[in-house]
Amino acid sequence: MTETEDSFLHLTDIPDRTPLVSVTGADDMHAALAGLQARWGMVAPVDLEPGVPGWLVLGHREICDVMRNEGLFSRDPRNWRWNYERLLPAGSSLRSMLSPGRRAAYYEDGPEHRRLRAPLDDAFGSLDEPRTAAMVREICEGLIGQFGPRGRADLISEYAIAVSFLSVAGMFGFREKDGLALLRCVGEIFGHGGDPETGLAEMDRIVLDHVRERRARPTEDLTTVLAAHPAFEEDEEVVHSLVVAICAANEMLVSWIAATLRLIMTDPRYTGRVSGPRRGLDDALDETLWREPPIANLPARFALTDCELGGRVVREGDALVMGVAAANADPRVHTEDEWFETGNRSHVSFGVGPHACPAPRAGRLIVKIAVESLVQRLDLRLAGPDVTWAPSPWSRYPAAMPVVFTPTTGAAAHGRRRVPREPASSIGGA
Repeated sequence: MTETEDSFLHLTDIPDRTPLVSVTGADDMHAALAGLQARWGMVAPVDLEPGVPGWLVLGHREICDVMRNEGLFSRDPRNWRWNYERLLPAGSSLRSMLSPGRRAAYYEDGPEHRRLRAPLDDAFGSLDEPRTAAMVREICEGLIGQFGPRGRADLISEYAIAVSFLSVAGMFGFREKDGLALLRCVGEIFGHGGDPETGLAEMDRIVLDHVRERRARPTEDLTTVLAAHPAFEEDEEVVHSLVVAICAANEMLVSWIAATLRLIMTDPRYTGRVSGPRRGLDDALDETLWREPPIANLPARFALTDCELGGRVVREGDALVMGVAAANADPRVHTEDEWFETGNRSHVSFGVGPHACPAPRAGRLIVKIAVESLVQRLDLRLAGPDVTWAPSPWSRYPAAMPVVFTPTTGAAAHGRRRVPREPASSIGGA
């Protein structure tokens, strides 16, 4: 079969679609992505889950074309061509992730998207950064105080997940008990035990109760801003918007914290540098956005008509996953020359176009404090060279990151925070 004939094959006619989870879970993800590109070009056939086909968009230019063109590529899962109930079995994480009828900006296009997006932009724009920074520092000090005297820790379960969970819960004003319940729900939604649809329904209930409480008793948190925003027409919109924001924020923070910590412990360019000049830490944060983006593959857009993308025919209703990690490595926008790349901000780790992340500044604030607090207190060393990646089609971070360090002396005054022992949230996996 010629390459031209191959480009006209439809997804269901391609027998050797690559499981997306095998790419993010590969020992060398970038080599796996390069292999896909060599075989298929800038748009490759993949399975989002076993037997659930989609296109993985690998090129920077192609991803930007999709993300910026709402008229051709929709975020609304009702435009997916497959029979939803037939295709996705019970227990599929995609049933909750791409659930039709959710009333949030994430799932809408055009004027409706802009109406539902405005409250998120206003809420994060109103965030009290000094207050948030103080909260995150207290969280980090408390967590370090728990494991510091031991001289060893797992930086995923005992730190990255905990910092993310506690920071997100704090920004939205949840009590720790409700935050833990939300974390369990997120684990169910994304396939880590329990039923995804039951987890989503329970998460909606917890958030709705919180929204009603904040409307009755306003405080200084993001939920209060969202609950009072005039752009929302009903509580369901507030709840669905909060659910998406909580899931996405937690996932991004866990992945970004983990990637940055791993970089500074393994790369000699950063070893011994990050805890010194502030520029070293900023460089590490930027490099992880390029090479290990918090969301490696971003779901999903749906073609509104037959079209051509990257030399491949995409049919109306096909799902397209944004290969963020692949696009960031595209040599058309990124080189291996560190001096040439200084100041390059063309990565797509926060998305582009109408659906770009509404809170990159808040995310960077939390991640920077989390990493800085740790490396300034402890002389971290990885406990072993082997890495097992969390099983996710969407994100790439270690399932565990055991480290050793010189134990801290004495009991830390801030070591009373309880570390959540729940699975990390993930868009599709963690």
